[in-house]
Amino acid sequence: MNRGLQKEETKKRIQKAAISLFQQQGYQKTTVSQITHEAGVAKGTFFNYFKTKEEVLHYLGINFTNRISYKLEQLLQTEESTVSIVKQLFLLLAQSNEEANPHLIRSWFHIAITNSSFQQSEILQIEKMRAHFTKVFQTGQDRGELIVDIPAEEMASIAILNFFGTLLYWCTNHPDSTTLQERIDKSVTLLFKGFLIHS
Repeated sequence: MNRGLQKEETKKRIQKAAISLFQQQGYQKTTVSQITHEAGVAKGTFFNYFKTKEEVLHYLGINFTNRISYKLEQLLQTEESTVSIVKQLFLLLAQSNEEANPHLIRSWFHIAITNSSFQQSEILQIEKMRAHFTKVFQTGQDRGELIVDIPAEEMASIAILNFFGTLLYWCTNHPDSTTLQERIDKSVTLLFKGFLIHS
């Protein structure tokens, strides 16, 4: 294995170990020593790849955004309706958050509120996400599927606020018999009642 691939593999191993520990015992209780022990690397190795624990958590958001970007490019090549595309993208996000688990998502919300540097980095990811959804809503308006008196960018902002509100409710009211994906499916359906052109 060449040096570049080896470094990338080590970084992924540290990240995987950290996320696993965050899920098991919580973000606050997890130490860098525990992460490196779980990853099977020296403690100093952690700081070759990440400045802080928060930076590891930030990569979770980056991965979510990358998954959305890849899926979006696939969906825009199809003839699927705007409603279907938006639902699929949000359900993909919901699935990713369910895999992360409610405890970890609560930690993410807490750090995003209390840590200004983490907050700024996450805002950049949310802005990228908003740009993706703006593209979808604009396509829907161009196709004549959606009303045009609300700008596509504003629709995207409303949809993202709707998603994060649903996500916050889900992660703070767990366990619940209703899955996040079920909640997202219902909320997107309701959202589009105000966006669709009704014949």
